[in-house]
Amino acid sequence: MEGPSLVIATEELRPFYNKKILHADVPASIRSLTGKKLVRAESWGKHLLLIFSNQILRIHFLMFGSYRISNPRENRIPKMELKYKSDTLYFYSCAIKEISEEDLRLYDHSTDLMSDEWDHTKAIKAIRKKEKTFVCDVLMDQEIFSGLGNIMKNEIQFRCKVHPERKVGELSSKEQIQLVRQAKQYSHDFYEWKKINQLKRHWLIMRKKTCPVCGRKVIKRPTGKLKRLSHYCNFCQKKKE
Repeated sequence: MEGPSLVIATEELRPFYNKKILHADVPASIRSLTGKKLVRAESWGKHLLLIFSNQILRIHFLMFGSYRISNPRENRIPKMELKYKSDTLYFYSCAIKEISEEDLRLYDHSTDLMSDEWDHTKAIKAIRKKEKTFVCDVLMDQEIFSGLGNIMKNEIQFRCKVHPERKVGELSSKEQIQLVRQAKQYSHDFYEWKKINQLKRHWLIMRKKTCPVCGRKVIKRPTGKLKRLSHYCNFCQKKKE
């Protein structure tokens, strides 16, 4: 689950603040949450943070994780289930860990694309130190672009007309700056579109059969060292300029 989706999750959890959990089914490694109250929810990158009065949970939704509020339970066992008087929260296929107050303070919000503290200049400097890294891999680097996922990667590359397997050092200074700017811009576009259930409607290259610009066939294959699936147009996103 990508950063913008987690910001939406924190907003959807606000109605549960300071409400008592009547019953909680949690992993064995997590202390009981029954009877406790959620103080607030925060996000950082791809981490959802649930903060209780004396307990903090970090949730990572991995590749296929999700959460549901009050919907009928899916045909799979949730990793965590929090029951309230009139609602239930379900968390599926995710990694849940207790963290400390110190861990919470260590989060660097200057790398979080959805944070007001995002540091554009810092990101530019960071990618320029990775000149031999493929664009598709540097965009997925959570130490630089916290919260950026594979959907975002593909759309950003297409917006910038950059081939996923061009190396950062092969980009001009202008292209490097554009890549960072679009990472930030697309994060907020993603958020706005998902809020109104129109995200997929705005995809330009993701899961498309043909390029919306030139009409050629869209290539779909694992790229870079990370081998994450890329969707791109070999004509509009040339590997070599």
